[in-house]
Amino acid sequence: MVLYRSGVFSVELPEGKEWVYIDCKSMPNLEDFKKGLMMALEYVKKHPANTWLFDLRTIGALSEEEETWCQVQFFPQLMMLGQENYIALVVSEVCYNRMLKEVGAYGLKSYNSFIIIDTFNNVNEAEQWLLSHKADHVR
Repeated sequence: MVLYRSGVFSVELPEGKEWVYIDCKSMPNLEDFKKGLMMALEYVKKHPANTWLFDLRTIGALSEEEETWCQVQFFPQLMMLGQENYIALVVSEVCYNRMLKEVGAYGLKSYNSFIIIDTFNNVNEAEQWLLSHKADHVR
């Protein structure tokens, strides 16, 4: 089910998968990015889901604007849902290697009580990680 789609950015609930899938075909404009994630947030308030896959391979990584908005607006609202949320970031191999060199393997992960983020350069690995963390009540 598609929750939001623009020309270069989509937010979906893929058939047979148990996560919210965010796909960036090229750098989205900030308003599209915000609108899509807020629509996903409204959906998961009514239909609980605790796993998210951000496929950023085509763009490498989010811009500073999108990252800041996620940190200041999106993640706090996601935390208010009161459950652990697992976010897999899938970046390009070049971006992954650069990040690995800059921050090390532990720097590619982020944890707090409500949001657990891991970074990958392989979609299958990200999906396996998400499957190992899905909530039993999520459908």
